[in-house]
Amino acid sequence: MSENLKKKICLITGARTGIGLSIGLTLAQNGYRVIFSGRSVNDCKDTVDGLMTKGFEAFATPIDLSNLSSLKQQTEMALSIWGTVDTLINNGAVIEPINSLEKIELQDFEKAVKVNYLAPSLLISYCWSNLMKNKGKVINILSGASINAIEGWTAYCSTKAALHMINQQTHLEGNQYGISSIGLSPGMVDTDMQDKIRASGINKVSKVRKEDLINSKKTGLFALWCASPEANQFSG
Repeated sequence: MSENLKKKICLITGARTGIGLSIGLTLAQNGYRVIFSGRSVNDCKDTVDGLMTKGFEAFATPIDLSNLSSLKQQTEMALSIWGTVDTLINNGAVIEPINSLEKIELQDFEKAVKVNYLAPSLLISYCWSNLMKNKGKVINILSGASINAIEGWTAYCSTKAALHMINQQTHLEGNQYGISSIGLSPGMVDTDMQDKIRASGINKVSKVRKEDLINSKKTGLFALWCASPEANQFSG
């Protein structure tokens, strides 16, 4: 790996567990400086402590995607850690509410919109000047649900579809500045979110056995490639 790539700084949301954790670990172990963020202050502390003990460069800072009023301040705090960011990975998301469109509640729907769509979009905006300066990259963790309606997933499907368009919009407006934006749909990965899906018993996805799910380490390796210059041809 080239020296300039080793010093790339990556900010990843929803990095406490699952896909976000796997991506963060993989990038850190491959020379990136990684800013792990979860909703609360200590969500990623143990992960970062473990990496630093082994000589990797990592830092933990809270970013609560459900609290839009504090989002800019928390993003600025994250950017101040190493002074900039090269790669933003919008991973944090919620699957709830899992319910029929008829029975969906406003409060639950609003949270999904904030976490899955508004916050990731604003994060791109708040990081934009740094991404321009560094000819950086945004990786948006999408889903097959962003292009396919799934029973009981009104909130998740619609917000991921919106993020899918933000991914294309980022490419459209950022390409002239050297900003690339890649949407990564990892498939059915073995995470806490999948536990909630199985517990719901709604739709065919909930029937998929745990042993048939994808190991999150594979998603981490794929994200590592997406973060490389080789993947820039797939921007948008």
